[in-house]
Amino acid sequence: MILSRSMAHPRAVEERTLSWDEVQSWVRQVFFSGEALESSQTNAERLSPVAAAHRILTNSFGLIPFGPYRKDGEERVAVEDPDLNLVLKVRPNDYMSPFMMRKITMSNAFWHGFGAVWNRKGPDGQVVQRLPLPSDCCSIRKDLETGQYWYDYSVDGVQKTFSNYELSFLYFETYDGIRGRGVLDLARETIALDAMAQRYGKKFYQNGARMSGIVKVETDMDREARQKVKQEFRTYASDDAFAVAVLDHGMDFTPMGVSQSDAQFIETRNFSVEEISRFTGIPKHMLQTGKESYNSNSQQRLNYVTDTLLPYVVQWESEDSYKLPTPQDRRAGVYIRGNVEVLLRADPTTRASFYEKMIQHAIYNPDECRAKEEKNPIPGGLGKQFVMTKNLGSLESVLKGDAADG
Repeated sequence: MILSRSMAHPRAVEERTLSWDEVQSWVRQVFFSGEALESSQTNAERLSPVAAAHRILTNSFGLIPFGPYRKDGEERVAVEDPDLNLVLKVRPNDYMSPFMMRKITMSNAFWHGFGAVWNRKGPDGQVVQRLPLPSDCCSIRKDLETGQYWYDYSVDGVQKTFSNYELSFLYFETYDGIRGRGVLDLARETIALDAMAQRYGKKFYQNGARMSGIVKVETDMDREARQKVKQEFRTYASDDAFAVAVLDHGMDFTPMGVSQSDAQFIETRNFSVEEISRFTGIPKHMLQTGKESYNSNSQQRLNYVTDTLLPYVVQWESEDSYKLPTPQDRRAGVYIRGNVEVLLRADPTTRASFYEKMIQHAIYNPDECRAKEEKNPIPGGLGKQFVMTKNLGSLESVLKGDAADG
């Protein structure tokens, strides 16, 4: 049972000469059969750039591991909390893995503006399950006396109301921190235009890449004769794409519609890919378009992680750091952190260069790098020592003006 979406704000009215609905109606009359093309999730999923953007963003967010940490002086150490580690790293609920839970949450945010996860807690206040909730089954209401927001869900006849503190939220885009705006809202016109172009291309090539036309006959014809000529010519145009038409009885055919050179209209779909790239922040080359160099693509992928994905990670960290640990653990400094480095580990050359620099500058020790590769520590504790290259001196030696110690 799906609730009507009652969480949308009233929108400002923009005056213009021709409304978007009127434009859609006109285009439908010119190119199609008059049926509506709504920018619904079902229609959007059939468009390759939108489907690719959804797959890339949801998979990327699903890949990032999250875990509890605590600040211990100047150190950040992992917290061995069995309850939190169970729902964050092993199994958030009986039906899905942590990867799938994060993927579903991002998917809801992508389509509907926000994804919500119910952090179900036991009597002791510990989280025992995390369940992603369907965003399109949610109605948001505000208590006018207290100002508190409540989230009403109705799924298959089961109704439940949650407070803000019971849910962790991930927003695709939001202007007030309460209601989200997803791709279906932000890119409504782009999705509708791309669907029109796709359907136009289908009809164009179904007709053998030929347009309709007018058959002129030098004699009067009754209704039955005209219908017979029309049917025969339609059969020729659709079923025998490369045959030669033979016209008799003084017939003359005049084509109508766009010429083959005007078929570049279909290429406007490339513009839709660029638009989806702008709306989602995913580089064009990741959507299988663009001709940048390998180095440029590598830099764009890094920018995708830092500029597009990292804000979602930080948002999720902030939500879970406040809502997952118990108040006592939170006061003790426990927080949730995501590791985006897993998205960069696919390139062994880049990864090796990164580890080399981290070890040379004593940021990581060898055992820490080995742990990231799921390797055992170096025997004898030798890998726990921080090292530096011989051409670098300690800060103390530099301040004293001594030669570089090695």
